[in-house]
Amino acid sequence: MKSRSAPTELNLDSLMDTVTNVVGILVLVLVLVTLNIQKNVERIREEDPSQFGVTEQMLEEIQQRAQEQREEIKELQVQVFGLDVRLEQDRKEIQEQQQQLEQLRRETPEVKPQVDLKELQKLADQQKQREKELQDQLARIDEEIAAVQADLGQTPEMTAPPPKIVRLPNPREAPQGAQPILFLCREGRVMVFDPEQLKERVKKRVEFLMKPLVARAGASGEIDCQKLVETYNKEALSDQEFRSRLVVENFNLVLVYEYRGAGETTDRLRSPSSRFQAAIRRMDPQKYYARFLVWPDSFDVYVEARTLCDERGVLAGWEPNTEDYQWKASLGIKVNCLGKPKPPPVKPTPPKPEAGPPPPPPPPLPNDVVD
Repeated sequence: MKSRSAPTELNLDSLMDTVTNVVGILVLVLVLVTLNIQKNVERIREEDPSQFGVTEQMLEEIQQRAQEQREEIKELQVQVFGLDVRLEQDRKEIQEQQQQLEQLRRETPEVKPQVDLKELQKLADQQKQREKELQDQLARIDEEIAAVQADLGQTPEMTAPPPKIVRLPNPREAPQGAQPILFLCREGRVMVFDPEQLKERVKKRVEFLMKPLVARAGASGEIDCQKLVETYNKEALSDQEFRSRLVVENFNLVLVYEYRGAGETTDRLRSPSSRFQAAIRRMDPQKYYARFLVWPDSFDVYVEARTLCDERGVLAGWEPNTEDYQWKASLGIKVNCLGKPKPPPVKPTPPKPEAGPPPPPPPPLPNDVVD
């Protein structure tokens, strides 16, 4: 951006001098002419005007014209004076305006460009590069979409699986005195679950490990249950379906059953050599019924196992479980763990008032429910 050029100062002195000189010369000419006329008139009057062929009337007219010229000279003088005054005023106004312009030029800062053209060019180049990258990316996406569409065109049509018929359960009470046989449906498999068998083995093992600890405990009988648990878990017992793990909960020994991923899938259940079919064939419908513990990922295998139970006339029921549920059972071993709070002292029992006739016994509850 070019810098602003300073305004050119106006100088009217030469013009004023020229105008004044011209007017002054005109005034001098008029004065001389008037004086010359006046002298000629006086000379004529001194002489005999008739000798020159000049009448008195003509002299009066000449004097009248001279008087008029004098008045015109006065008016010219006034006009010249007024012109000088106006010129002087204009000169002062021009000087004041020039001073104001100079003051504004000093007070007004030079305007610099607020935008860097190089920076704008750099940003424009970056934007073009970004647009090119987006266009390349869009082209790659279009190619991927075309490839996927081509693959979809070659994919054979999928047929829907045959419908699966599920019989709605009819809830009813289990036969009097019937015992449940547990079956686990987990990770898409079903298996017979006998927690008592593994529990008895673990109980015998723990009692064996406790003997030396109780012998060293002395009169207090307190043992380090945590140390006992760590010792057992190093060589924990297991069976085909579960591993055992011992924990201490509320100063009691608790057995946790950890699933090992065993069992039979839906396809395996229909095989004549299926362990599940062998188990339900041995079940007496009057003494036992099937109780399925079903996890969310194994509902299909439960439906198939339930169908086999219906075909064999075996009553069955089911119980849903959450994904993080673990089967636990207390070992039933009386143990005095180290740090267990002492029980409060037993308060004396106040005498009982004379009791009236005993209330009637409640109706017997069913031992379980099947559907």
